[in-house]
Amino acid sequence: MFKNLFRRFGGMDYAVHEEKFFQNIVGYPDLKKLFMKSVIAKDPVHILLTGPPASSKSLFLLQLLEGLDKAYFIDAVSASGPGMMEYMFSNDVKYLLIDEIDKMKKNDQAALLNVMETGILSETKLQGKTRLKKIDLWIFATSNTIERLCIPLRSRFMELYLNEYSYEEFIEICRRLLNTKYRLPMDVSDRISYLVWNRMKSKDVRDVLKIGKLAKDMSDVDWLVDVQIKYGKYKKYQ
Repeated sequence: MFKNLFRRFGGMDYAVHEEKFFQNIVGYPDLKKLFMKSVIAKDPVHILLTGPPASSKSLFLLQLLEGLDKAYFIDAVSASGPGMMEYMFSNDVKYLLIDEIDKMKKNDQAALLNVMETGILSETKLQGKTRLKKIDLWIFATSNTIERLCIPLRSRFMELYLNEYSYEEFIEICRRLLNTKYRLPMDVSDRISYLVWNRMKSKDVRDVLKIGKLAKDMSDVDWLVDVQIKYGKYKKYQ
């Protein structure tokens, strides 16, 4: 919906546009402005969002993924370093979005550091052959903890700490997401949010979206939550 949006802003006052772009994120007007300025900066900017789960860190990355051309998102928990490198060698990537970057292996962190310092993507194959690619790469990442990040890599980021959002903020975030993605009415959205927070004891908006994509009415919501509590990882909260 907002593809190419930043490209047209130039030097104009774009406060209205940043709210549209980050419409599913409650609060953080200063961070929204910072991201807007960063993605249209002449030279690469690297931002690391840290803080506890349930603090909108991943939401920022997902909103950027939806709105930016040449963006590549990876979940460092499940993605492989070689897979990431292969994608960047094979595709025109400008914005690399890394969720939970602290889960990346040390050698993959070193590869990122090299790109940030030199602007050159490099990889040495088992046969000893090295391939290189000149690349201007903006890296936006999240991390629940910074202890596992190598110090040189961490120093290349603008590091920002986000606090955990409140229950009221959680409700509002879920309303926006569920309306935008699934056009759910407010009462159904609020019921999903309430049960995820209070019965499933989860503050992860991903759990809200899992239910939202299947729920058509109130009875669906309660049933879906019951199923997850009965059979899933949330059984311990019964």
